[in-house]
Amino acid sequence: MKVKTVIIALLSFLAVSGILLFLGQTYQIEVLMFQFYNETSDGFEAGGSIAPFVIGGLVSYLMGRWFENRKSEVSGNE
Repeated sequence: MKVKTVIIALLSFLAVSGILLFLGQTYQIEVLMFQFYNETSDGFEAGGSIAPFVIGGLVSYLMGRWFENRKSEVSGNE
């Protein structure tokens, strides 16, 4: 895997995860929210959904594969 592919995959992971987390917090969508700290009467509770990170990882994988295939098609046509 080349450096550009890693950068594309990392940027897509950060962008998709960030957008999904932002939408979850803005519109109170619990499946997209990540709450690190929540006070209860017994103390505190840490948790939240990992769905934005799973979706971001999937998109990251797909973008990396797409970029590699596109790069090999472009270099193969020259």
